[in-house]
Order: sequence, then C-alpha cells, then structure tokens
Amino acid sequence: MNAGPHRLVPARLHEIGGETWAKSAHCLERRWHGRPGQKPRVSKERMKYWCRRIKQPHYFLGMFIGMMIITAHLTSVILNRAPQIDGITYWFTPYTQWISFNTDSWTIGFFLAMPILSVLSTSQILGEDVQSGFLMHILKRESLKKYLTINLLGSFTGGAVTVVVPLALDFLGVWSFFPSITPDRILNANMPLLPDFTYFHGWYYTHPFWLVAFYVVLAGAIAGLYALFSAVLALFFDNRFVSLGTAFMVTMILNVFATIAPRSVFSPVLISIGLSPLYIPPLVDTVIGYVAVLVGLVVLGIGGGIRRASM
Repeated sequence: MNAGPHRLVPARLHEIGGETWAKSAHCLERRWHGRPGQKPRVSKERMKYWCRRIKQPHYFLGMFIGMMIITAHLTSVILNRAPQIDGITYWFTPYTQWISFNTDSWTIGFFLAMPILSVLSTSQILGEDVQSGFLMHILKRESLKKYLTINLLGSFTGGAVTVVVPLALDFLGVWSFFPSITPDRILNANMPLLPDFTYFHGWYYTHPFWLVAFYVVLAGAIAGLYALFSAVLALFFDNRFVSLGTAFMVTMILNVFATIAPRSVFSPVLISIGLSPLYIPPLVDTVIGYVAVLVGLVVLGIGGGIRRASM
C-alpha cells in the first residue's frame, strides 16, 4: 500500500531546515520522483530542488562573517592610508595592502577563522540529511554513489567559495582605492616577500596579480578541504558540534606546534597566507600532503556513507 509521498519525508525536516527547506523536500517527492505511474523528471527537478535548498541563509553564515571581517579590514586600511597616499603612490599599492600580503591582526583573524567559516556553508547539508533521516529516504530513490558524489563535491565547493569570495572582494576593494602599481623591491623594502614565507615570491615584483590569484585559489582549496572534512565527520558522528568544530580545534593545535617547531610542523591556515608569519613547507610537499588528505577524506566519506546506508 502506497502511503503517499508526504509520508516518506521525515517530520524532523521541519525542525532543521525551516519552512522553505521542508517545502523543498515535499516538492522533491512530487516533482523529482513523480507520482505513481508517472515518469520521473530527474535532472530538471533535481536542479530546482538544490537551488531552493542552498538558498537557506544558514549556508551563507560563514561568508557573511568573512565579509564582516573584510569590511572592517578595508575600512581600517583606507581610513589609515588616505591621508598619506597623495604624492606617495609607490608605498601603497593594492598588492601591499591586500589582506593576505599586509599581515596584521585582521589577516590573522580572518585566516584563523577560516576553519569555522568554511564549514558554515553547504557542508552542513550532509549532516542535516543524516540527522533528520532524510538520507535513508533519498537512498530509496537514488544510488549512494550518486548522492555522495553530489554532496561531497558540493561540500568542498561551498567551503571554497565561502573563503574565495571575501578574499577576492578585499582585493577588489584595495584595487579600487589604491593606484594599481607593481610593488618595487626598493620602495617597498619595508614589506618584502621572501621564499621562506611566500610561494612564488618573485611574482610579487613582476606579476603580482597572478600571485594574488594563486593565493586566492590556495586559500579556497584549503577551505574546501576543511568543509569536506566536516561533511565526512557528519557521517560518523551525530553530534553537530563535532562535525562543525573539530577542524577548528585541530587547526589551533597545529598552530601551537607550528610555533614551537616552525621547520617541522605546518598549519594549513598559515600556509594559505600570502605573507605567512611562520615558515612554509616546500610547494611539492604541500601538494603531496594536500592530495593525500583529499584522497583520504574521499575514502572515509565513501566508508561513512556505506556505514550509514547499512544502519
């Protein structure tokens, strides 16, 4: 006996996602899978469903907090530099004032908060589906492989975008105010970039825009890894604070050990700063470590998904 699509959606969906999210779930039943005897319209309706779901405000909380930090940084930089900029253009360029190259309290605050900002994004979706029971409901209609592919990729992308957008807007802000002049080794000698603290440091004096782009992408890649880590944890732990807070706690521990042993231990958030306050590992080691962690998280995500599907 068919209980009807409205019976298949867990009641707790109303508790965790708000009215719009619950309506999206019911819409998914009616339109995505179709009515009895009706051919499902998967691709189009799935897209509509995900568009509705990711519009939920709490998936943008990390970006909102990041934008508040960026706004405070731009206000501070512009107000402090405005009286000095007339006639001294070479000292202040967009590249010397960008938050990732002009390392100050705002830089440290933004990048230390990156593990929290990145998980306050679409990486929460997987945990919500697990806690509400909606995961088991979806797996009745869709393969585990397809579901994990969409959600793990979505978690990574959401975390990356949450950090990339504020960093890009910060550069746009300083670029709009300061003269677009390439930094000079002599005139900007008070803010040098050295190979021990910056990847491709020579670009700073030759192709600074590409160096900015590199560090925006690097920060986004690390933020995506944090978001993926949070989503994978949600498959193993029902406690929401574990999945949202573990990345931050692990990073703080790495920061402490990186300070104690700067040549042996490295922190992801400090590596992602253009002018890092501590030594950075060789780029090859960073890439190898990144790929190893990424593959490990994907494997754990598959294992966690299989575990949840069998419960």
